Amino acid sequence: MNFEIIQQLSRSSNKVYLAKADNGMLIVIKNYQDLATLNIETTILNQLSVTGYAPKIIEMGEDYIIYEYIEGDLLKDKFAFYTMSDNTDGLIRLANELSVFLQIFYSLAEGYIVKDVNFDNFIIKDGRCYGIDYDSACEGMQYTDVAGVVAYAAINCIGNIYAAFPFIKQMLKNFRYQMIDIINEVRVCLQESKKIITVDSILNDLLMLDDKNLDKFLQKK
Repeated sequence: MNFEIIQQLSRSSNKVYLAKADNGMLIVIKNYQDLATLNIETTILNQLSVTGYAPKIIEMGEDYIIYEYIEGDLLKDKFAFYTMSDNTDGLIRLANELSVFLQIFYSLAEGYIVKDVNFDNFIIKDGRCYGIDYDSACEGMQYTDVAGVVAYAAINCIGNIYAAFPFIKQMLKNFRYQMIDIINEVRVCLQESKKIITVDSILNDLLMLDDKNLDKFLQKK
């Protein structure tokens, strides 16, 4: 395939480029240093792209893949905008869209987790969440991903933790069957974070929840 490089999207060990093919189509080119990572990522992309929740692979080589470019908004940017503007409905919608993606991922990539749940790794387009990076995907327990999402939201919300509460609450509600494990893992994630945050009463309340009192807590809020 002939193409023209437009810009480099990632400077990690696995370099990622945005390019334009001869037919004008925007594509993403990803070069790998670790072939095991390439194999895992191509397997996951092929599984998810069938459902429409990941970009389709256009071409594969010994140390690279080329896949379609999904033009949408980063989950990170949408989350920042909604927390900054106190858009409760928008935050709940984002949590539901991400939850649907994660549930589909777990059903197809059985036994695997995304692991790197940085909101830069997800695109929101037309009410659907797309996963675009599986470099860190590995075998693991699902609740660690959800806990990572909750911790990320708490650490990266714009302003007070209260702003992220609708998103966090909806994520916990969507995965309530793993509540206790998620809560314990959130504690670990926050302790390991290098960022300094003020964990006020709302986050403390969330971390104290268990299956029995979740409904009562949600009704109060």
